[in-house]
Amino acid sequence: MSSVVKAFEELDAAPPPKKRNREVPVGHADEIPVGQKKIVQVDHLSIGVYHLADGFYAIRNYCPHQGAELCRGTVHGTNRPSEVGEFRPDFLGRILRCPWHGWEFDIKTGKGLYDAKGRVAVYEVRVAPDGTLSVVV
Repeated sequence: MSSVVKAFEELDAAPPPKKRNREVPVGHADEIPVGQKKIVQVDHLSIGVYHLADGFYAIRNYCPHQGAELCRGTVHGTNRPSEVGEFRPDFLGRILRCPWHGWEFDIKTGKGLYDAKGRVAVYEVRVAPDGTLSVVV
C-alpha cells in the first residue's frame, strides 16, 4: 500500500493524545463565520482557529516543511486515491494548503496528505455557553 493511500486512510483518525490542560480564551464564536478563520497568538504559538460546518478547530500556524505561516494558505477539499480517470472528491472545506509549497493538512486532525507520518499540531477548541472560544494548550 502506498504511503499516500495510507495517509488518506488515517485522516479521520484522532490526533495523538497530548497532555494539554490550559484553556486560553481566544475570542467569541460570533467573530468567526462558518468557513472562516482567526489567527491568534497563545504564548509562543501562532494558532489558526477555524469554523468549519461541524464546529471549531485549531491548528498550529506553522508548516513543518519550511516554516511558512500555514494558516495563510487556502482551504479546500481534495480527491481520494482512485483509479485512473476516476475522481473521488472528499474532505471538502477542511484541507489546508500551505501558501509556500502546497503541502496539505487536514484541519481537524493535523494529518498531512503527503505521507503517512506527516502532521501539524492541532488543539481542542471549547465553546462556552456565552459563546467564548478557548483553545486548550
